[in-house]
Amino acid sequence: MCGIAGILGPVTPDDHDRVRRMTQMLRHRGPNAIRSTVHSGAVLGHTRLSIIDLSDRGLQPMTSADGRHVMVFNGEIYNYRELRADLARDTRFQSASDSEVLLAAYRRWGADCLDRLIGMFAFCIFDTVEHTAFFARDRFGQKPLFFAEQHGKLLFASEIKPLLAAGVPATSDAATWARYLRHASYDDGPATYFAGISQLEPGECADYAEPGRLVRRRYYDVAATISEPQVTRAQAPAAVRECLVDAARLHMRSDVPVGVSLSGGLDSSALLATIDLAGELHDGVQCVSVDFGGDLTERPWIEAAADHHGLQAHIVGYTPQDFRADITPMMWQLEGPLGGLMNCALGAVMAHAQQCGITVIQDGTGLDEAFGGYRNHHNLYLGRLIAAQDPAADTALRDYARNWQVSEAQARSDGLAALHAKSTAIDGTSLVNEKVLHPRLRNVENAATVPTPTGDPLRDAFVDYLQVRKIPRNTRMKDRLSMAYGLELRLPFLDHRLVELALSLPADLLFLHGRSKSILREALTGAMAEDVRLAAKRSIQAPQGDWLRRQPMRGYVQDLIASQSFADRGLFDVAAARTAFAEFVDGAYDNSFFVWQWINVEAWHRIFIDGDPIATQTPLHPGIWTAEPAGSLAAVGG
Repeated sequence: MCGIAGILGPVTPDDHDRVRRMTQMLRHRGPNAIRSTVHSGAVLGHTRLSIIDLSDRGLQPMTSADGRHVMVFNGEIYNYRELRADLARDTRFQSASDSEVLLAAYRRWGADCLDRLIGMFAFCIFDTVEHTAFFARDRFGQKPLFFAEQHGKLLFASEIKPLLAAGVPATSDAATWARYLRHASYDDGPATYFAGISQLEPGECADYAEPGRLVRRRYYDVAATISEPQVTRAQAPAAVRECLVDAARLHMRSDVPVGVSLSGGLDSSALLATIDLAGELHDGVQCVSVDFGGDLTERPWIEAAADHHGLQAHIVGYTPQDFRADITPMMWQLEGPLGGLMNCALGAVMAHAQQCGITVIQDGTGLDEAFGGYRNHHNLYLGRLIAAQDPAADTALRDYARNWQVSEAQARSDGLAALHAKSTAIDGTSLVNEKVLHPRLRNVENAATVPTPTGDPLRDAFVDYLQVRKIPRNTRMKDRLSMAYGLELRLPFLDHRLVELALSLPADLLFLHGRSKSILREALTGAMAEDVRLAAKRSIQAPQGDWLRRQPMRGYVQDLIASQSFADRGLFDVAAARTAFAEFVDGAYDNSFFVWQWINVEAWHRIFIDGDPIATQTPLHPGIWTAEPAGSLAAVGG
């Protein structure tokens, strides 16, 4: 895990200094080393977080033996040992790093190497002879890559602040913010919250030819991989278990300490279970969790999951005061809308993990999106059965009502409503509040197009979450929060082999007996605590609505919507916002997202537009910015 940056085109001595400034803004991503190299047509920079082969042989920018190709790479290639065994037939490796394997794989197979990679990655490989470059980003966007064109040059970086440090102006992208406010849609395409700065999308690669332009193309579309089931219903639990375990085995490859982000839910407990089944769980693996206390505490489930494997969970408390204090540094670090209270509290998990000496932390993200873990997906499954008058509908209806503890009449209503729902939260509640928006935004219809590549509404919903609406924004937040503390966060359940297997299974296997992710629960029988394995999905994960209604957050929001800057943005009907917040405080709304939108919009603009985010740095972990890693600028190529 690292940070990458560079400038391509007719470079000048000033570009050397600009790349230095860019890498300095990425030093939290690579606290072990900073290096950059100068070539005819490119300046490339890299900050290193040493994970595999801690020696200097793994330093980047990495140059091929013949000097033709130079690579900067952020991420991990988990199957690097298997690829290396193949490549070693005609490649003499100088290190034990996955980086060198990636460079060798590109040199042998070109862009086709992407099909062979199991991992998370964003990289640039520059051809010093042709003065061209190849970029790629992993299938589900776990690692970021941003671009800006300026004066005939292409600038790229792992984050946006390095581009600003290089002189790219910070300007708000009105269309992106309008889509966020009107449709709760964000991180869903190449555009960013900054005008003139774009991102390579998940599953995309791109070619750059000096002095030409960046030509993007999609090399991976999860919908195109969906096939008829390759296993029988009787074989499905064992097949899922085998794939889970192999993903965990590969993701545990590390030369530094590994920990697990453990919640009280099924997914992180399943992660512990699969690591154990893979034979990779030992006393050195530490579990770190967050707890809000009160009625929403998950401590019993957290402790049960850890105890089942003979481990102790480090449980960090998180308070309303922490929530308020974290908003500005979180926004500065994440460069876009925060994911609510749960997202903010994850920062506390990362901070404690870093204090515990953990460098790699495993996270259970991905099972809900691939195996139908959310209530709105269960609603859609049920609605399809009812609408089609399927004989299985009556049983599915009763099972749903029992699992979610609602009446059968409510279950039927929820199912049929899902067939026509637009943008909802994972629990099915409405996200946006149109009446608080400025009138000019109320008719904005530039929401991202929901992909319908399979013709099956349920599978299309999974694809939408995996590659458009949910996982891309989730991975942005998790990447920034972990890297803010110099940690590498891994997502074993986004192993594309597991995702593809899940999407190929018959839908009824995902909702057996009214339980979401039922095939997963069956696959892990005997491998985890039973009360966790069979527990219903708990949609409310954090007391965000309650905390926004009381101090200190209530006063913060009241001051925010009363501010002149909030009114001057021209995005909200200020009078309607004040009325809606008073109603919200009185308990009138089930979902707090529209209030959270106000906070995100105003905090982002105050930091990046009204202020100077480069001169006024507010990192989550200031200590990682004070220690200067070793670094050099080497002139290469001439």
